[in-house]
Amino acid sequence: MKGKGPLEHVKVLITRGNEGSSDTGSLIESEGGVPILVPLLHFQSHIDPWENELQTRIHTYDWIIFTSKNGVKFFLEALERQGIPLASYTGKFAAVGSKTEQYCHKYGMPVSFVPQTFTGDDFVEEFIAKVKPSGPVLIPKGNLARNVVATELHASGIVCQEWIVYETILPKESMKQLKEIIETEQVDIITFTSSSTVHHFMKVIRQYSLHEHIQDIPIACIGPITKNTAEQYGLNVKICPSVYTVTEMVKEMKDFISSR
Repeated sequence: MKGKGPLEHVKVLITRGNEGSSDTGSLIESEGGVPILVPLLHFQSHIDPWENELQTRIHTYDWIIFTSKNGVKFFLEALERQGIPLASYTGKFAAVGSKTEQYCHKYGMPVSFVPQTFTGDDFVEEFIAKVKPSGPVLIPKGNLARNVVATELHASGIVCQEWIVYETILPKESMKQLKEIIETEQVDIITFTSSSTVHHFMKVIRQYSLHEHIQDIPIACIGPITKNTAEQYGLNVKICPSVYTVTEMVKEMKDFISSR
């Protein structure tokens, strides 16, 4: 801990993957909190036979929609494996959320559409109303990602293909680490930045019968989809920002601690 702040001495469990967890930890630390990093997600490439058709098929898509930074990252890795220059794609890119948009820009990908609200449920209605896609759509995604965007696009008569470009797994070394932390009650707040982190967290809780250790711990979720997943498990969600970013989640966390 660097010093006093709104979260002074508050021990915050960060469950997101290694990429991004240190930034979240630094943000918690800057507010006086004690970040406890236990990554419950690890991402790896998913390579399937369809990738071999990418050279001839990528140019048939009017739009490519990214629902996460990892979708962007592993899509670009697939292009590199196939020797396809990004600049050769002449269609448009859409991103669900400002962080995904920023990640696209980082790699020189111009984003032509970002919805005002950052969930897949809201994306489609706004996308169709403002863009009116005339051709097929490609959605690079993870194996655990929801299919709400594709389902809604199909229902609206738009040809849409989902393509699994990465897999999400639970790191084995994190399971024992999480068990020890929960058993010894080293946590004041638990944070989740995706439904996948919730599912993996509860897998460990169930495997080691740790339910009684977490029932009174307040939960912070990055947005309503993650919150809904946590509440389905009976978790005590107290923090959920209206803007779905880690920065806003930490702000809500500070307000929550101050009001207690």
